[in-house]
Amino acid sequence: MILPINIQIFYFLYTALAGIIIGIMFDVYRILRGFNNPNKFITAISDLLFWILAAIVVFIFFFHTNNGELRYYTFVGIIIGIFLYFKLFSRGILKTLRFIIYYFIKFIRILVILIFYPIKLIGYGLKLMKYEIKKYIVKVFKNKKFIFKKEKEIR
Repeated sequence: MILPINIQIFYFLYTALAGIIIGIMFDVYRILRGFNNPNKFITAISDLLFWILAAIVVFIFFFHTNNGELRYYTFVGIIIGIFLYFKLFSRGILKTLRFIIYYFIKFIRILVILIFYPIKLIGYGLKLMKYEIKKYIVKVFKNKKFIFKKEKEIR
């Protein structure tokens, strides 16, 4: 079935948008992978998961725009979208995402400190109380032994 040119242009632009979304996904993946520097096996698994997710995105775009019909300009649109994203937007998006993730992690660390610092203080206080009670009990029983020794010596 021959589609009007304006519909084909719409499909092309929509698939270019899919390429841009895949580029954004790849940048997010690069940032997240850069935080923990995984070994080869985890890298292979995460790469596979990324490409499965990218294929799902492309699949959804194909079915949403042109009922899953695969035409050459749809693949060209995805490739051009990815290319445009990496040439025009990737550097700025990477800086922004790193900034957001850096301050998000910093916020989470502060939140953890605010939550666990009082618990740590309570634990320290309990440990100090335990030490003082133990010291007092030892002192009491030490004196008792001394008292019992005196009573035995008197007899």
